[in-house]
Amino acid sequence: MRLAAFFSIVDIHKKVLGGAAHATDLIHQAHAHLARHEPRLQAFRAIGAPPSTVQKGLLSGVSVSVKDLYGVTGFDTFAGSPLALSEFNTSGTLVTRLTDAGAHVCGKTHTVEFAFGGLGTNPHWPVPVNPFDTQMHRVPGGSSSGAPVSLWMGACQLALGSDTSGSVRVPAAFCGTFGLKTSVGRWEKDGIVPLSPSIDTAGLLALTAADALWGFAVLDPATSENPKAFIEQSTTTPKSLKGARIGVITALFEGCEGGIDTHVLAALAQLEAQGAILIDLDWPYLEETYDLFSQGGFSALEFPAFIRSKERKPWFDQLAPSTKMRFAHLTDADMHDAPARIAQKSALINTFNQAAEEVLKSVDFAVCPTCPISAPTLAYVENSMQHYKERNLKALRNTQVANLQHLCATTLPCGLDDYNMPLGLQIMMGHDQDQQLIRWSVAVEAIIGDALHHYGKNDDT
Repeated sequence: MRLAAFFSIVDIHKKVLGGAAHATDLIHQAHAHLARHEPRLQAFRAIGAPPSTVQKGLLSGVSVSVKDLYGVTGFDTFAGSPLALSEFNTSGTLVTRLTDAGAHVCGKTHTVEFAFGGLGTNPHWPVPVNPFDTQMHRVPGGSSSGAPVSLWMGACQLALGSDTSGSVRVPAAFCGTFGLKTSVGRWEKDGIVPLSPSIDTAGLLALTAADALWGFAVLDPATSENPKAFIEQSTTTPKSLKGARIGVITALFEGCEGGIDTHVLAALAQLEAQGAILIDLDWPYLEETYDLFSQGGFSALEFPAFIRSKERKPWFDQLAPSTKMRFAHLTDADMHDAPARIAQKSALINTFNQAAEEVLKSVDFAVCPTCPISAPTLAYVENSMQHYKERNLKALRNTQVANLQHLCATTLPCGLDDYNMPLGLQIMMGHDQDQQLIRWSVAVEAIIGDALHHYGKNDDT
């Protein structure tokens, strides 16, 4: 399933560097794809103009979509709300790193209101269409709802998202792309509207882990000074799966729908056939992290402090019911006690993280299905708040573990489930193991196949 002709970032770099194509021509071509598919797929809140010139750099000719939670110079930021937030209209560190490397911001993609939801719904703005169902409007996943759709449109090669409970990985899994959730505190968050500062993380989506490697190299503070060196190191001495110890979190395979567990196990069998060693893991504190998540995690305490302030009363008054229900029950006394309760939860997370890091010492990385469900129809989750809440909690069940245990994680597409919808394989590693994580993800992708391998090709240009 492809909606446009795609160039990898490697292809773009070679074409531009070798003079076979002009960077501006490649960006204009991506804009043409965007204009063609946007009326049906509705990925973008705002679209930029194609440039007449492009800054030279490692990402010259590459287009990037940016979640409308990030400030981008020249664009308003609505954060999925009906009103613009004027203090988030300037590019922060991450967007600046991309544009300094020559990348072009093609537009701002839709997000769930203030990133508060895992399905991608929003009563204030159009809900992007999951491109894998041409008959019914299925949700794209959230909260980075427009990000993966923009990739399949051929509008861009990279998409910036954010992840507080799974907001990069759920839409990536639902829409069949690669997604990266970074370690908390690793990537700068200036210029990004906050949801839960304790666990918010910036993230990245791409059609392939190989493309995401280029974006990671430019964005990551440890590699951004010399991104080309990290790319060359990762590609000239790639990771080998022979002898790699892969921890399988068996408990997170339970309750999967549509044969998702079976399909993920089939992908793991491919890794095993290449010499990987699969080891069943008894993962710590799964029930405790899910309980913390289902009770609102940090977001239900930290976001109200942001949105309830006097200057933001217009935003609070217009919040969608699916957003407001997370904290509407909180009293002034609850908010007064919030700092102490946040400190208690932070201590819990430290305990969770220490236990997870101990388990991870026995393996190279851990795996499980990214989401135990496939993308539901928009009509179903809009039919009742109960439908929405049940699907939202289950969609985020496996992803929230990495957030509430301070781990880094990726999702890779690994085929279609029994409903003919994409599904993802989640990889988790310890805190600040992000460089190793992206390299392992590229190695796994080389064996199980990337999005273009799984979902076909066409000649649409």
